[in-house]
Amino acid sequence: MGRTTAAFAAVLITPCIAFAAAPAEAGVTVTVDHWSDGDTVVTSVGKVRLIGIDTPEVGRCGYVRASNRAKRIAPAGSRITLTNPTSVQDKDRYGRLLRYVNVGTVDVGLRQIRAGAKARYDGRDGYDQHPRQYRYRTADRNYADYSC
Repeated sequence: MGRTTAAFAAVLITPCIAFAAAPAEAGVTVTVDHWSDGDTVVTSVGKVRLIGIDTPEVGRCGYVRASNRAKRIAPAGSRITLTNPTSVQDKDRYGRLLRYVNVGTVDVGLRQIRAGAKARYDGRDGYDQHPRQYRYRTADRNYADYSC
């Protein structure tokens, strides 16, 4: 019985240790030129689509609010960090880089979700799984909603 309990405990603890020991995401720092909408930013290295979030498109209800929020978090001229986890492809079908976007320790995508964006384009939607998808999906359950 003692060995079974110890083996069971090892199974439970091992994934936690592996997760905690995972290296931090490395990124590249770039400059914001402007935001096309709430989930696409034009930077010094080109257009970047935020991984795992969806905000209203141009002309749709909520577009202005989502775009303005992104501009407040990371205005033109600010420095942002782009991170591409190995589990996500490099570009989308429109040629935009797929990246997490951070301003210091602030995750722009997570802020957008908490304000009303949708957590999408992840392993649950048939796209590449990404490391922050659980955090994004959890935040999406209590979203404010960018709709009108």
